[in-house]
Amino acid sequence: MMNIRPPAFAGSFYPEDEEELKKCILKHIHEANPEAVPGQIKALISPHAGYEYSGPVAAFGYKLLHEAKNQYTSANVQILGPSHKVMFSNIALTSYTFWRTPLGIVALSPLSNKLKEESDFSLVNEAHLFEHSIEVQLPFLQSVLDEFKITPLATGRVNDHKEAAYILNDKLDANSLIIASSDLSHYLPYRKAQETDKETIDNILAFDSFIEPEQACGVDGILILNEIAKMNNWKAKLLDYRNSGDTSGDKQKVVGYASIVYYEE
Repeated sequence: MMNIRPPAFAGSFYPEDEEELKKCILKHIHEANPEAVPGQIKALISPHAGYEYSGPVAAFGYKLLHEAKNQYTSANVQILGPSHKVMFSNIALTSYTFWRTPLGIVALSPLSNKLKEESDFSLVNEAHLFEHSIEVQLPFLQSVLDEFKITPLATGRVNDHKEAAYILNDKLDANSLIIASSDLSHYLPYRKAQETDKETIDNILAFDSFIEPEQACGVDGILILNEIAKMNNWKAKLLDYRNSGDTSGDKQKVVGYASIVYYEE
């Protein structure tokens, strides 16, 4: 039986029409020019705002992933995205077996069921149904990878990032990818946002655990990813940083976006 999670933000955060969405993503991918990394890509930090704001930045990581897609025979993508509307502790799984976007359906990885059986992660469908942080990553993934499955992981109030990292790290294999979905500072003046976001990015790249929620809305996913990176001796590199003042032109109150890649030398 196909239990499909429908798209909740097509037509608002990104185009609802299939052809228009394809053109939008291809435009962003074409304009991105990320520097290559000396090793296999293991994870990305990618923003999750509307594509007109954060799409050009997200495209840097996804273009790099597209160029390296032959490294994965069938990718298993763990997507860590913050829950903006539903409050809960730790990490929420979903009972949906497929997620749909205007570009088609994506199957959930068997890892989702394993985590239900082997971890203390909870089943909270409400945390996924009207949440954009994971959904907006899917059309990009559908555009750059030939074959993949996902494990959607909505983060609530995570008290022990290292414990969550151990659980997820134990399930990694050669075809695993992790996406930590996060924007950076919110609604600061343009220059202040640049200063604040530079400090946040420096902390992320230094695998610093002292990153506050006001610095990055997906802070829990980032901190879990950084713990996994330390366990595996991965490297991290900034691919692109901009804020909504750069992409939309309004510099009074902006939101920051970064594309960061993690790789194994």
